[in-house]
Amino acid sequence: MRITHLVPGLGLALALAVAPAASAQNPKPNKPPGGNAPNASALTLEAKPSTIVFSGLTTLSGRLTADKADGVTVRFEQDNTRPYGDGYKPVAGVTATTANNGRYSLSIKPLLNTSFRAVAQSSPPTTSPARVVLVRTLVGIRVSDSTPRRGSLVRFSGTVFPAHDGGTVLIQKRSSTGSFNTVARKRLTDAGAARSTYSRRLRIFRDGVYRVKLPGDGDHINGFSRLKTINVGG
Repeated sequence: MRITHLVPGLGLALALAVAPAASAQNPKPNKPPGGNAPNASALTLEAKPSTIVFSGLTTLSGRLTADKADGVTVRFEQDNTRPYGDGYKPVAGVTATTANNGRYSLSIKPLLNTSFRAVAQSSPPTTSPARVVLVRTLVGIRVSDSTPRRGSLVRFSGTVFPAHDGGTVLIQKRSSTGSFNTVARKRLTDAGAARSTYSRRLRIFRDGVYRVKLPGDGDHINGFSRLKTINVGG
């Protein structure tokens, strides 16, 4: 509460004397030395393409935002066991270095579904959000005769990478609506540590477009062969 004494000739002087005292009770906060505090570091990560076929490459890239963003080493961590996020391990021997604008990029060849994250060796270290790269199995297809006589037996065969011994491939034919229907199944057999194979004979009566599919599992998503056209002769 402020009390004002009306004293002739002194009113203005009293008001001026009280004002500094009142402002002193609520001082303004001092600005930190050197202006505003520096922004926290941030690191982005993108994976393109995010779906590849086994033995293919994806590019991991992003940007570091920090007081010193150039010349910083970026290492990578991976988790290929679902649920992702609870078992990241360093990707041995794989690093990148940020450019003058803080950007980095490298290509990598994951062999199975993998969640990646980047860690910039800034001070303190900065970790990116995670990005998942999905890997399709590589499925091959061959036919013994692409122009068979009506009712002839045609052998479908091929190789699958990586090895999925005991898995089942689906031989599929394209319908008039464009969807693919399974017409035969075949179990994959051992063909060494790196691959599996299949072979199955089908009796063909009509022209058709075929493919072979290997359904996905925990390590890989659905794999598809290229399309193979069979035209039935007389």
